[in-house]
Amino acid sequence: QDPRKMARVMVVGSGARELALARAFRRSSKCADIVAFASSRNPHLQELCGAYHVGNVSDPAAVTAFAVENKAAFCVIGPEAPLGNGVADALTAKGVVAIGPTQLLAQIETSKSFARQLMKNFGVSGCPEFKTFSSTGGLAEYIDTVLNGQYVVKADGLMGGKGVKVSGDHLANTAEGVAFAQECFEKGMPVVIEEKLVGEEFSLICFTDGVTAAHLPPVQDHKRAYVGDTGPNTGGMGSYSCQDGLLPFLTPADLAAAQRINEDTLRALKQWSGQPYKGVLYGSFICTKRGVSVIEFNARFGDPEAINLLPTLQTDLVEICQHIEAGTLKQEHVVCAPVATVVKYAVPEGYPDAPVKNQKLDVSAVQDPSGLFYAAVDLTHDGLVQTGSRAIAVAAAAATIEEAEAKCEQEIRRIKGPLFHRPDIGTAALLQQRVDHMRQLRCMRLGVLGSTRGSDLQPILDAIHDGVLNATVQVVVSDRSAAYILQRARIHGVNAVFIGGKGKTREEYDSQVTAVLEQNGVEMVLLVGFMRIVSAAFCDRWHGRCINVHPSLLPKHAALMDMDVHKAVLAAGDAESGCTVHQVEAAVDEGAICLQLKCPVAPTDTPESLKAKVQALEGQALIQAIQLAIEGSLPTNPARAKPAAALSYKEAGVDIDAGNDLVGHIKPLAKSTHRAGVMGGIGGFGGLFDLAAAGYKDAILVSGTDGVGTKLRIAQMAGDHSSIGIDLVAMCVNDVIVQGAEPLFFLDYFATGKLKVEEATAVISGIAEGCRQAGCALVGGETAEMPSMYAPGDYDLAGFSVGAVGRDNLLPRIGKEQGGAAAGDILLGLSSSGLHSNGFSLARKIVDAAGLDPRGPAPFAQGKTVSQALLVPTRIYVKSCLAAIRTGHVKALAHITGGGLTENIPRVLPESLAADIDCSAWGMPPVFTWMCKAGNVDPEEMARTFNLGIGMVIVVAPEHEAAVKAALAGAGEDAITLGGLIARWEDGPAVLLRGLEGALQC
Repeated sequence: QDPRKMARVMVVGSGARELALARAFRRSSKCADIVAFASSRNPHLQELCGAYHVGNVSDPAAVTAFAVENKAAFCVIGPEAPLGNGVADALTAKGVVAIGPTQLLAQIETSKSFARQLMKNFGVSGCPEFKTFSSTGGLAEYIDTVLNGQYVVKADGLMGGKGVKVSGDHLANTAEGVAFAQECFEKGMPVVIEEKLVGEEFSLICFTDGVTAAHLPPVQDHKRAYVGDTGPNTGGMGSYSCQDGLLPFLTPADLAAAQRINEDTLRALKQWSGQPYKGVLYGSFICTKRGVSVIEFNARFGDPEAINLLPTLQTDLVEICQHIEAGTLKQEHVVCAPVATVVKYAVPEGYPDAPVKNQKLDVSAVQDPSGLFYAAVDLTHDGLVQTGSRAIAVAAAAATIEEAEAKCEQEIRRIKGPLFHRPDIGTAALLQQRVDHMRQLRCMRLGVLGSTRGSDLQPILDAIHDGVLNATVQVVVSDRSAAYILQRARIHGVNAVFIGGKGKTREEYDSQVTAVLEQNGVEMVLLVGFMRIVSAAFCDRWHGRCINVHPSLLPKHAALMDMDVHKAVLAAGDAESGCTVHQVEAAVDEGAICLQLKCPVAPTDTPESLKAKVQALEGQALIQAIQLAIEGSLPTNPARAKPAAALSYKEAGVDIDAGNDLVGHIKPLAKSTHRAGVMGGIGGFGGLFDLAAAGYKDAILVSGTDGVGTKLRIAQMAGDHSSIGIDLVAMCVNDVIVQGAEPLFFLDYFATGKLKVEEATAVISGIAEGCRQAGCALVGGETAEMPSMYAPGDYDLAGFSVGAVGRDNLLPRIGKEQGGAAAGDILLGLSSSGLHSNGFSLARKIVDAAGLDPRGPAPFAQGKTVSQALLVPTRIYVKSCLAAIRTGHVKALAHITGGGLTENIPRVLPESLAADIDCSAWGMPPVFTWMCKAGNVDPEEMARTFNLGIGMVIVVAPEHEAAVKAALAGAGEDAITLGGLIARWEDGPAVLLRGLEGALQC
């Protein structure tokens, strides 16, 4: 070979998959050398490499530097994490060809919601019912009502194989699914909730240049740890492929459907991003009763699937990679030997939950070392040891699956050490179990309606008995009690039901028939000599699943029956006749034609002889139509359009009348907050306020906005909306007063998916109460009803307050000239009522972890439930602080909100000062000591999350302490001396909390 045409290949990763890639490259005549950037040491992989480096495979800079240093021509990325971290992008930027998608396109694996939405948006088939959630709102309802409790929860991100849980397998009920989703939310991940698919899974992997998908044979992996598909999920205990390029349970139509999905997905990715997806696309599929569906996509080779496929690759892997880069890939470039393969993993005892580690292994008895694929092992001075995950894969190939399994089993038993494997993978018994499972799932349950002898039913019953047709006849219904079709059914052990039609309308009769069909679990209805015309309602109920056989080649001789059809054929001089299976629609004989079988018309034919010829075809035609239905390819009519009803805003989910009703409730509430300066009432386009009328001439306006965070969730769970509005006002006006400003007016924003007037009124009643406590006016707001934006029962709040302060009275005071804060000043504290409206994400987590029932007694608040204690409203300090400010002695105020004492006090101090606080100066409220202990929360974390019992801090000079305290007492406030201000040393803390741990008692 010309060295200039030889390529230095780089592999990222260190498992058995990467070893299979390296061995395939070694077989290439165009491979000059292999280098590997690995996450751990793999002795077999290292032997094949000219350079081998252990590092963080998800570090783009490190991987790229190694590739450049070793002059790699191209790099194949094995694991998913490097792709998700943008390693392919970094390599490309440095001129190294990456065989793997960009970070943007790798979302097909790294984001479950992206993959599902892409399929939905671009019409890729095989997408199950799904919905993405970022909170638990509406999640349980979706599981129970839309998915009927049969669901899967998928974390929307990479969780090392632990991000998927399935109802019935891992989750016993809806509550457990919601709890797992909550775990994901707390890790910052949304979840995809989708329908549970039942069937047989398989993997279909392709190389792609972004245009062509060159497929490898399908493989079936085995995720469960123990024999018989039992035990916990793993990374894969083994897999097999078959010599015919199928799998025992897979039909050619199934394989074609999966290939088409991979191809359509590649087209969708390019259409969406404008970039070609280059590398490997691995579709994880499942054969179900209704066809092939997608479980997930992966952006790289599977493990163990790569160990089945790459050793059988007959074409050159380097050339394949070159075609991927050049955009010239074709299926003929990817050819595998027509052999069966079986792979079994030897894994440590205790795997996957508690695997033993660093135990010695002995492979000396293995007869074919080329079938060993080292994974989580290392070579030490004591010899080969396993390191805790899947240790060694054993692969075998042969002419048949039976031979490959026997060879693989013999070899894996020769490995000695504290290991186990699944001996059933690839065995005839397990393969038959897969076949039987799919046959059972695909079995079509038929219902038959007939009025005559039912001659066409007999071939169907015979085909079922002979195993030719995978179906069962569940029930035969007739409108004639003496019809022989009922006797025919009884002879074959089929349920036979007579339903008389006398005195019933067509709709009444059909309703009774449908009830019987549903009771018998019927999926598809056959009309076999049924002498009634079915109603439109019946056609709608069984749309696409009700067929009839007509004794002519429709549309010829439509609307005729029995002997009249054959007479019409002869009278017309037709050269051929036959039968037509068609979908049943309300218009007689006008449904979609499913198939036709033909026979010649002889000059000597009579109506009777022609009937006999055609009738001989009808049973076979019905059998073929049923088979098409089983395969999901039976032609159907579009669903009958229903008359469009006139739409209204209310039907779209927005109830204007309810909004007007709410305004009627709000007006008196707003009026109760009236104060000097308010102009007009609510209902206009804007709220008006006259500063002069409020006594302000040379004033600065101060605005504040806030919400109440996840405290809302407590209110919504408890159904107690009475005080959350006070919290909303408090969070805004307490911020405004800190600037020395008097809050003058307030506006609110209330958003919900479905407006409940009573609930909204309770919230706004609380807002009005907060405004009265603060002395400000509720001058307006916005109520937004937004269907689909919020889950049922959810709402969100935001508040907006505007205040005014005389130009000379603005706080905090700055510098000596203005009498600003100085070392030696006193810090006064105003007590809080509890958590106020901050830290609820942590508080809720602690409460959940402690197993407290929100409706049960609170261990930190005697006589209150947990929800009642947590919903105690935030204190409003406006009136007491105004009293203190009017003494002229207040230098600064700090509202203790999110960030606690440690983050909020420094906001009003110069950098040269620090707050020195004695935490024993006030009694720590029980809610905080309980939270600290129950959650095992670090005291410093408590101090920067919660207010710890102090909601407002006031800075005063020592000589004015008594006067300010007296003013506060006159306003009903008992101020606490917390400590004072000291000089802050360089890089020293801005707040010293002395005795914090003792005060929290944790």
